[in-house]
Amino acid sequence: MRSNMEDKRNFWLLQIGGWAAYGIIVAIYTIPFASDEGMVAYRGALTVSCFLGTFVLRLACRREWNRGFRFPRSMINVLLWCVALTWVCSALAIKAEYMWGADLHPFNLLLSLTTVTNVGFIFIAWAALYFGIKYYQTVEDERRRVLAAERHAREAELRALRYQIHPHFLFNTLNAISTLVTESENEIAVAMISRLADFFRATLEGPSADEVRLEDELALTEQYLEIEKLRLGDRLRVEVHVDPELLSHHVPHLVLQPLVENAIRHGIAPRAGRGTITVAAERDVEHLTITVTDDGLGERSRANTANGYRAGVGLNNINQRLADLYGDPSGLRLSWPAAGGCEATLKIPLNRSRPTGEDDRDI
Repeated sequence: MRSNMEDKRNFWLLQIGGWAAYGIIVAIYTIPFASDEGMVAYRGALTVSCFLGTFVLRLACRREWNRGFRFPRSMINVLLWCVALTWVCSALAIKAEYMWGADLHPFNLLLSLTTVTNVGFIFIAWAALYFGIKYYQTVEDERRRVLAAERHAREAELRALRYQIHPHFLFNTLNAISTLVTESENEIAVAMISRLADFFRATLEGPSADEVRLEDELALTEQYLEIEKLRLGDRLRVEVHVDPELLSHHVPHLVLQPLVENAIRHGIAPRAGRGTITVAAERDVEHLTITVTDDGLGERSRANTANGYRAGVGLNNINQRLADLYGDPSGLRLSWPAAGGCEATLKIPLNRSRPTGEDDRDI
């Protein structure tokens, strides 16, 4: 939001700059008539009186604007002020011409009407420009308020996402720690507690930006997977296939952990035997594509859940964030291959997923 000092500074810059340019133009057009003192006095008086008159007109325009500019009352009031100022300035200019002119001639109604027309156009144009700038500033202020509200909403949503740790994950981890302690596997229990603390610290105290580097997002996801590896043991295997050149690209913060958690909860944990989760990333001309694949139960697991094939809170949250950040509500796609398991695919536009180090200045 702009301050009153900023508004005043902008007014004086436009007022002085605009009238200085107008005065220079009038002076250039007056040079050929420099020997005609009446013409010089006329144009000089007209320019100075109109310049001073705009300060009076500003008071009238500002009063109508502060009242809400109710049409047509406000427009009529401004036009009346323009008419009054037009006659005053025209009279002063013509008076100056007759006072300083070497050759006095009778009053010419046609020339006076020309003066009134020119001066009237100046005041009406000035008032129109005043209200145009005011309207533009109002629109810009509203746009800034909307952007600020959207930014605060995204920050609140991200904070909520950080605190939305899945109860099953926390319960299962604590249960695994309790079992390890009971079985005297104290070293493993301590390691799991340490990694759980590191994961919560990284999740809750991490950056508040909407996007982070893929490298940082993978590091946070690997912290989560380390805990699950301790809990599931040899039943969980993780493979990561990401080109190092892609690690500097930006992705939505906390976007991979819900996908990996779903893969473990619905695919790997319910099945007997060993399962594999694969995280891969590749790029084409327009998109950075990230896939999270598991070889678990697949459709059988989804069919047995309470919500069936409908996306849960975590997946809906990802879809909404992708739509907010990139304008694409279909950035997340789930598929269940015939061979089993589930594949979650994220498509992130490269024009928004910018590598670290690029110039962030506005063009």
